[in-house]
Amino acid sequence: MTYDEMPPEDPYTEPAPQPDGRALAERYVIGAMLQNPAVIGDVQAEVTAADFEDIRLGAIFAGVCQMVAEKQPVDFLTVWDQLAAWDVRGIDLGTLSSWADQVPTARNAAHYARLVREASMRRALAAIGSRLTTAEDPVRAMRDTLDALGKLSQRGGAAAEAKSLGDLLNVPDADLAYDWVIPGLLERQDRLMLTGTEGSGKSVLLRQLAILTAAGLHPTEFHQIEPQRVLVIDAENSERQWQRSVAGMTDQAATRGRRDPRPYVHVRCAPAMDITRPDEQGRIHRLIDAHKPDLLLIGPLYRLVPRAIQSDDDAAPVLSVLDGLRERGVSMLIEAHAGHASAGAQERDLRPRGSSALLGWPEFGLGLRRDKRIEGRVPTFSLVRWRGDRDRREWPSRLLRGQAFPWEPTLG
Repeated sequence: MTYDEMPPEDPYTEPAPQPDGRALAERYVIGAMLQNPAVIGDVQAEVTAADFEDIRLGAIFAGVCQMVAEKQPVDFLTVWDQLAAWDVRGIDLGTLSSWADQVPTARNAAHYARLVREASMRRALAAIGSRLTTAEDPVRAMRDTLDALGKLSQRGGAAAEAKSLGDLLNVPDADLAYDWVIPGLLERQDRLMLTGTEGSGKSVLLRQLAILTAAGLHPTEFHQIEPQRVLVIDAENSERQWQRSVAGMTDQAATRGRRDPRPYVHVRCAPAMDITRPDEQGRIHRLIDAHKPDLLLIGPLYRLVPRAIQSDDDAAPVLSVLDGLRERGVSMLIEAHAGHASAGAQERDLRPRGSSALLGWPEFGLGLRRDKRIEGRVPTFSLVRWRGDRDRREWPSRLLRGQAFPWEPTLG
């Protein structure tokens, strides 16, 4: 067919839809990374995986960054080969190739990344406004809003400069108050790592902390407190084991607390996990988005990755992911196994088994140990600090098997 023989274009045909600027910016970021991996460092300084509105692109971003960290080659072919492992669907080799080809210039990757970050901040502001208009507790909503706006301000670069000591101290007394999740024990963004020997009851103690807190009952002093929302990600136990373990405790907590904890504790049992994988991280962040927990119980540590955490290099990616979860404004409870007994030692070392990096990570490191001396007929257990507290807390020093709840503090 010659040009003269071609039919004229229909002037009433709808034009093909074009992606909006936000979607283009996200694709340009990925395309620039594929076109020139040297720009990835500049992009990482501007955005995180959570900034991408298209969660598939966020997973690709996180996966490519991991490939660079592991010194793997990065191009659209090697990345395409990883999409299934990252749980990315609906994107094929041709799509990745076209994104790399469409980027005007990879030198502008940081600029595209800033556009993605700014769009993410606008969505966050819209979400904050929506929560304010539907809040049942205005006082708590105001506090949460100020906290969220402060974090957004840092994301926008407003807090990039160091403050003078005078500015640091010149704040209202209300800003210095503790933002308690469990009064006297855990503040928002605190991390508690609990260790102990196998079968010592550390899992039950952590469940008690979670369920009683959700009920509005202090988990070691048993007076009423402000109830909190709880998310549990259990990498070791099944749903049936949870049902058998916590039924009685939940009934007691509902009776003595400020509310029935059942609707406010959400449990995901996932025995096979690798939280360093972008797809697994995405699932956890989506659970946090859905349930908005104040307290996150996750672990045990050795089940969060399929390999032993023996060195600082093994620990670094795991702790980085956990810190990313903590930045969502939750207090974190995590269980770890204690180290093995050394030759000639009278007591088993309660420090977490594996990399020394684990010792300095949490705000509070406690170990549960059965006491050798038995006072009366009931054995007691000590909560031993295997690292110094970063702030003053009122953890009980000794516990015993309780009547109303599995663990109660000793009177002496």
